[in-house]
Amino acid sequence: MVNALLHSEIHDLEREIARCEEELDILDREERIIRRLQDEITNEVEEPVKRYDMTVSDEFRGSLETSAEEMQNQIYTETRLLQEHTSELLSEMVRARDRIREHIEKCRRRIDQLLAEIEAESHNCAM
Repeated sequence: MVNALLHSEIHDLEREIARCEEELDILDREERIIRRLQDEITNEVEEPVKRYDMTVSDEFRGSLETSAEEMQNQIYTETRLLQEHTSELLSEMVRARDRIREHIEKCRRRIDQLLAEIEAESHNCAM
C-alpha cells in the first residue's frame, strides 16, 4: 500500500516535471521572438530616428522644423521607454525560467527520496 502511494507520488512529480519543461520551452520560444523584435525596433526605428537630421543646414527653418524635432525627440523617448519595459519583461522571463528550473530540481530530489524509500522498503521486505 505504501509502495503504491510512493509510486503514485513519483508519477505525479514526473508529470509536473514534464509540464514545467513544456513551460520552459514556451518561455524560450517567446524570449527569442521578443529579443528578435526588440533588435528590429532598435535597428529599424530607434537608431534611425535618433540619427535623422531634421535640419537642411545650420539655418533655422521656422516652427515646422521645431515641431518636427520635437516629434522626433518624442518618438525616440517613447521608443526608448518601451524598449526598457521590454528589457524588464525579458529579465522577468529569465527569473521565471530560473524558478521553474529550481522547481524541477526540487521535484527530482523528491523523486530520488521516494525511490530510496521504495528501495529501502523492498530491501526490508526481502529480509
